[in-house]
Amino acid sequence: MKRIVRSMGYALSGLGHAVSEERNIRQFLIGLAVYVLAGVYVGFWPVEWIVVLVMATGFFIVELLNTSIERLGDAIDDAEKTRRGGHYHVGIKQAKDVAAAASLVALLLVVVILGSMLTVHVIVMNGPLPTID
Repeated sequence: MKRIVRSMGYALSGLGHAVSEERNIRQFLIGLAVYVLAGVYVGFWPVEWIVVLVMATGFFIVELLNTSIERLGDAIDDAEKTRRGGHYHVGIKQAKDVAAAASLVALLLVVVILGSMLTVHVIVMNGPLPTID
């Protein structure tokens, strides 16, 4: 039981660090809060709230993994630069770039799916679109 509590402490410490230090995570959480308020306003259905939860959690996980890869790469690269006279390791840069790309793809998916859900509700609230005769 002590190991579980200790592990939970490490996880919460990592989560706190990510939220306090990572601008992208804070920006996402602010955007999510605005989106949730919009969802309350337009009256999302329960299944839509599940979609919001799954999409937001999925992106958050990808961003946490991206952050951990960046931190690990920076720690290794700093040691490499010391040994190699200040040169970056190409493989570390590529790993960090790929992790950042995963975050971008996840964010685009969130924006498209959640944006579509909100758009449908706004259209329904305002009635059908006018037609050109």
